Amino acid sequence: MSKRWISIAGAIFFFVAVFCLGFVFFYNRNQHSQAVAPEASKSLINKPLPHAQLLDVYGSKVDEQVLRRGRVILVFVTPECDACLAESQFLQTLLARRKDVVFYGLVPFGGPPASPDVIEKTFPFRVFYDEGNSFVSTMGINRVPVKVFLEDGIIKKGWIGAAITDQARTSFVEWFDALP
Repeated sequence: MSKRWISIAGAIFFFVAVFCLGFVFFYNRNQHSQAVAPEASKSLINKPLPHAQLLDVYGSKVDEQVLRRGRVILVFVTPECDACLAESQFLQTLLARRKDVVFYGLVPFGGPPASPDVIEKTFPFRVFYDEGNSFVSTMGINRVPVKVFLEDGIIKKGWIGAAITDQARTSFVEWFDALP
């Protein structure tokens, strides 16, 4: 009788382990999927960036006009997201390529962390927080990373997901270098 219970317990443990590993695998794969190819919601293209109350990593208010001047690539990130970290490392290679495009990070969920050093060491660009979650609710952002290209506060192009494949990175770099 006890061998039967051990076999049943072993089978249950096996199925639970396979389920958990499968969940972790597919969750991570989903975080990294949809590289640069799919554009962010097309209904937002050529519309102004919504208004929001921004905070810097120290909790001080930031004038949102900083996002509405010139060419900006706004990267929605969170410090806990592995895909966001990979994306920021990729984007770091582009920061000095063009002086006419500024990169900013935006944490769309929550407020400033206890330690601003974590954010400053994690991301190679200045990072803000969306205090009232305005961007998330107005733009329908429900995952990160998301990149949005703005010209004078107007959304011109967007990408959902991290550029983790060579093809996605090459495509983004070619687009970036071809900006007039």
